[in-house]
Amino acid sequence: MIRNALLATLLITATGRAENPPDTMQLLDKHLYGFSYDKDAISGRGADFLRTETENSQFVLLGEQHMDHAIPVFSGALYRMLHDTHGFRHLVVEQDPVAIEDAISPELRGKPEKIARLSKRYPSLFEFDSDEDLTLLATVGQLEGNPDAIWGVEQATGAVRYLEELLLLAPNQATRRKTQTLLDKARAMDHEPKYSVNWLIAASTPAEISALSSEFNAEKDTRAAWLLAALTKSSEIFGYYRRAEAGEFVGLFNNTVREETLKKNFIEKYRNSAKREVLPKAMFKFGSNHLYHGKNPTQAFPIGNMAHEFAIVNGMQAYGIYVISLGPNYASYKDYPDWMRPLLPIREPEFPTLVDLRGLRPYQRLYREKVPSEDQWQFRDFINGYDAVIILPNSKPATRVLGGRVNY
Repeated sequence: MIRNALLATLLITATGRAENPPDTMQLLDKHLYGFSYDKDAISGRGADFLRTETENSQFVLLGEQHMDHAIPVFSGALYRMLHDTHGFRHLVVEQDPVAIEDAISPELRGKPEKIARLSKRYPSLFEFDSDEDLTLLATVGQLEGNPDAIWGVEQATGAVRYLEELLLLAPNQATRRKTQTLLDKARAMDHEPKYSVNWLIAASTPAEISALSSEFNAEKDTRAAWLLAALTKSSEIFGYYRRAEAGEFVGLFNNTVREETLKKNFIEKYRNSAKREVLPKAMFKFGSNHLYHGKNPTQAFPIGNMAHEFAIVNGMQAYGIYVISLGPNYASYKDYPDWMRPLLPIREPEFPTLVDLRGLRPYQRLYREKVPSEDQWQFRDFINGYDAVIILPNSKPATRVLGGRVNY
């Protein structure tokens, strides 16, 4: 009896239920840090906090909502801080690898207007092609002198750009004719001046790429082989969307296989950089679903999870930031999940604010109890999957003015 009573006491103490729980709002207030930022720097308590928290980080992961004005601006300032204070030398983005190769080529590097003109020429090459996003690519390209400052690890999206290069690499006239036929078809199917992947997602495309690959018969590790393999994998991934919409049972392969592709492309870039650098450090900028530590809401173990675990293997850590952008007549708390609200200030902040999720994590049960039971799994995965929330007020939609794309 005495032993059982002692065990019960220990269990109660371990769970904290014998103590008066802290007030959750007061606790949240203690873990809020204000800051300011512009395109060049971040400053204030929040900046000091980030600088300290990321000191032992090999990777910093910024999970975003796409096509926003403020987030790429903040990202540029954060990258500069990580570069200057912690020796970060790479930006990893959810963009086509060839798009990024072109963006950091000597002709375009550091020149946002020229990158924007390239995006106008190939509307599907840059999946996220706002002025702000392309300016971020130019900023990092100009800041970094290394040849692979930015890693594009997305599946292929710019099929027309790929086929144009394959046309130049074709080994004979017959292969050139077949490549030209596919190029003409891709241009016709994706003719609009905006992002589209109609050719890559078409049911006929996998067989067409396979036939072209056989025609090329490219040797392993050649540029042609890489381009063809990238188109093959991309048509597979986009094909899962088409097949699912048609009622076929394809699980969540459009998410899980895509994450595998992101990881493989990342590892390829990382290994190349590791030939020159000891433990390359990189900042990631992806849609927030991709950067969870653990399983993400679409039931994949995403590239963000790999980054966390990879950093641990290397004796370091990763730091995940979930970014919320707000703005008048643009976005408010209502645009974000209700289950997230217990972790946010009651009122939408008027200045940039960081919420330290690591500091709140020991008390997560108290916040989780404020969430309907059917959504608690999402809350749990989030508070353990990200380390901080950053709220950026006074944002607005991204623009497309550079490169003469005002009406695009």
